[in-house]
Amino acid sequence: MTLIQTSLPLLSNALLIACMALVLSHRWLITPVHRISLTLTVFVISLVPLADQSVAHYLAGVFGNLSITSIVLLSTYIIYRCNVYGYKKGSLPGELKTDLNRLYLIVGMIAIFLYPSALGLSHWDLYAEGYYPIILAPTLLAIVVLGIYRNWFFLSVLMAIVFVSYGLGLFESNNLWDYLIDPLVAIFCLVQLPKAISTLSRHVSRPVLEAGAISFAGSFLLFSVFLSHVNHDAFRNQLVIEDGFTETSTAVSLLLVMIICMYRLVKLRHHRSLTFLAMTGFIALVGLFGAGEEISWGQRIFDWETPGYFLEHNKQEETGLHNLVIEINDEKISVNKVIFGTGLAFAMLVYLFVMTPLYRRHRLIGGPFARFIHQFAIPMPRNYQAIGYLIV
Repeated sequence: MTLIQTSLPLLSNALLIACMALVLSHRWLITPVHRISLTLTVFVISLVPLADQSVAHYLAGVFGNLSITSIVLLSTYIIYRCNVYGYKKGSLPGELKTDLNRLYLIVGMIAIFLYPSALGLSHWDLYAEGYYPIILAPTLLAIVVLGIYRNWFFLSVLMAIVFVSYGLGLFESNNLWDYLIDPLVAIFCLVQLPKAISTLSRHVSRPVLEAGAISFAGSFLLFSVFLSHVNHDAFRNQLVIEDGFTETSTAVSLLLVMIICMYRLVKLRHHRSLTFLAMTGFIALVGLFGAGEEISWGQRIFDWETPGYFLEHNKQEETGLHNLVIEINDEKISVNKVIFGTGLAFAMLVYLFVMTPLYRRHRLIGGPFARFIHQFAIPMPRNYQAIGYLIV
């Protein structure tokens, strides 16, 4: 172990002890100078050996190395309580409060799933994913990018520090989860979770959701390209494996398309034309079809046998249409390549670069093509969506 790996458990637990002392005494220590003096004194004393080991060493034996998240939160509390930046008593900058709530939400939701899976209460060991974090790493990157774009300074900086610390190997552990979360911060964030959800629900908006979707999609795309060149086996056998993260995310996204369209169909059934409702219903069916195809219509979930026709004609020997191989004039043709590959790509190019400019031109002059699009409720893309498709 390096000197940093040896020292960090002691320093982080000494910081915890100093913070606890400040919590217990801040009401009686009025001036910032007194609070700073107490914090530094307790921090140093907790590192001084008493008998064989220091208090921080004994505490490290109980809690281990605190995560980067805990260290940053403890440091933030000390800075706030010691009034280093001149905060008024009992107040924090509004954006910092909101960022803290975002952090509580992220860490609290992680704790709900991470620790039960690590204890063997589910078939998927989420903790093990942190050793080679092909999902967690781009997720953190996406949060950093989103935070920079939305001016979530505290959250983006914290996630960047977590990621850089893991890259530098500052902890003895080589699991990224240990840099992000530990039991103490998990318990604290779970206590704060209901309040965080209530507060953040008022901040959810369409621009935030769009920026989040772009950040996550872009981060995973860049990471996928990087991983496919650096470690092709991990890319093929972990990231894009059957029933893996990529396929599951695609199925969930398409299922959400169906749910949203069905909701709109029910809500607008008395307020829109039949053509409008028909197109909305059609898009809902497309979402259902796509989600069903991605999971082979639940075949592996419910463990049923592949019907004879699909066993013979589906190249994966599963229930589904998009992997069918049909024979025409003694030539085998892949439905996936012809319809869902070439055909879909051509349709998207016409949709994005023929229909969209035509629609925008007609919309400005109230032309018939724009009225046709509105009548049939055909969703039209924004510029970033068209550019994103080209990049993909």
